Amino acid sequence: RDSPNHKQWYQRRVRGNNKAFPSQFDVKLKAGDTEEVPELPRESYKTDICYQVLVDNRDSPNHKQGIMFLGTDQRKFYTIPGIDYILHDNLLPYEDTSPSQPIQHDLFPRFLEKKSGPGGVASYYSTDMLHKFHEDNFDRLRLKDVHVQTTAGIRVFVCTFYMGSKSEAPTDQHWWRYTIMIENLGDVAVQLRERTWCIYSENDYRETITGTGVVGQEPIIPVGGCFQYSSMINLRSPTGHMWGTYLFEREDKKLCNASIPPSLLESRGLST
Repeated sequence: RDSPNHKQWYQRRVRGNNKAFPSQFDVKLKAGDTEEVPELPRESYKTDICYQVLVDNRDSPNHKQGIMFLGTDQRKFYTIPGIDYILHDNLLPYEDTSPSQPIQHDLFPRFLEKKSGPGGVASYYSTDMLHKFHEDNFDRLRLKDVHVQTTAGIRVFVCTFYMGSKSEAPTDQHWWRYTIMIENLGDVAVQLRERTWCIYSENDYRETITGTGVVGQEPIIPVGGCFQYSSMINLRSPTGHMWGTYLFEREDKKLCNASIPPSLLESRGLST
């Protein structure tokens, strides 16, 4: 990070060898409360650094994330795989020693090029294509808020992104994608058995959704490990919020609940 264009390699602290290069955003890290029907924390936050990263394809079996867009025709969703967002505290720098490109990702040679820097030391720098990519998609790529809450040794991070609206009678459908990382800070492994979501929109619509596991899985999270997934939500109003709980079964067969922090769903401020 010697300059805005120079890239540093990192691996993720809690998810193994996800080699990555960052683009940097300042984000508001907001801590939720523990009430059953929480109020959104509007002023209680700290500013932190979040990086947008390319994920090494060699880690793909454990990482299927990507960034998702609603196309300009407002009809189809598009995904660019292998891109993630990581908070500064979850990164560890490392020095690459591989003879070829340090990150195995289709976008790597298109986003970065190797050049000689000061003192003749070679390093990787941003290409015009990467600058253009960020210029065209900045509002949809930028992460503004990260909501986090820890309950019973389970830490839950929630990030939300507005994707756009689709015109469907009788009103528009507003779409968000959200990414959740669940980290086990406890002393025993846990398995996610059930989720409960509460969704509230500004037109006073409220819905409670309960289901088994998440994204078709009931993941086992070892001590010190984590599980991350992404999904989508749509509302018929441009603003709302969501919160909920996860039900976990501990390795000792005891059950515990972990809170999903309240997250604001906003569509305002997105350039088109």
